Amino acid sequence: MVCAKIIGNDATIAWAGASGSFELNVAIPVIGTSLLESIRLLANSSRVLADKTVDGLEANAERAAALAGMSPSIVTPLNRIIGYEAAAKIAKHSVKAGLTVRDAVIDLGYVERGEITLEQLDAALDLLSMTRPGVAK
Repeated sequence: MVCAKIIGNDATIAWAGASGSFELNVAIPVIGTSLLESIRLLANSSRVLADKTVDGLEANAERAAALAGMSPSIVTPLNRIIGYEAAAKIAKHSVKAGLTVRDAVIDLGYVERGEITLEQLDAALDLLSMTRPGVAK
């Protein structure tokens, strides 16, 4: 509801601003009122959102790590080691079998065949390094 009201205030401000000539805009009072109301609504609703929902939230680190490890998008760093087609096959197998990407690589035999070592695999699938800027070496 707050969002709808603020969008309405924005439309009011835009219309009122467009209806004036030069600095002689007779709609300045409605512009000011709408702007101040939007500021008040945003300030109050943000405070309520923080107090009632955000405070006390704790991430389940184990669950987050498990879900991240199962995300097919993390196969991307494997492209440079085993190629795009193999990485795509791993992603599909991971989703279909409900495995982490790491386990899917092992399950499909890439480590056993020597196409990738466990050290390379762990380095490529390091989630923290994927979130940092830079190019993998």
